[in-house]
Amino acid sequence: MNIRGRNKISTEFNTSSMTDLVFLLLIFFMILSTLVKQNNVIDMNLPKSTSTKVSSSKVVVSIDKNLVYRVDNTVVSKEQIAPMLQQKLGAPDGKSRVEIALDETVPHSYFVELVDIVSVQNGYKISIQTKK
Repeated sequence: MNIRGRNKISTEFNTSSMTDLVFLLLIFFMILSTLVKQNNVIDMNLPKSTSTKVSSSKVVVSIDKNLVYRVDNTVVSKEQIAPMLQQKLGAPDGKSRVEIALDETVPHSYFVELVDIVSVQNGYKISIQTKK
């Protein structure tokens, strides 16, 4: 006597729909990665460095090749830098850092003035943005 059931359950798994889904996700993330806004959208030619330490700063102060001052991509005058930093970071607590980004062509005197404003007058720790 043959007592087997008539309904056989297939143990095979069809992976064609799974690969379609993976490729769709891959395309989605590739397109999404091109639309992500980068942190530093100012066209600057940064000086080179061999250091691998990365700063986790909150505020970026930059001077581009046209000697335009910016605080987090907002154009400001040199006199507005200190109030803007105090507004964004509050009182210096030793943990908050200001990252300085200058174009290679900016004269050294502008860097010294910026360090004076950020570190000496206001007491914030600084780090210098470079490219590897």
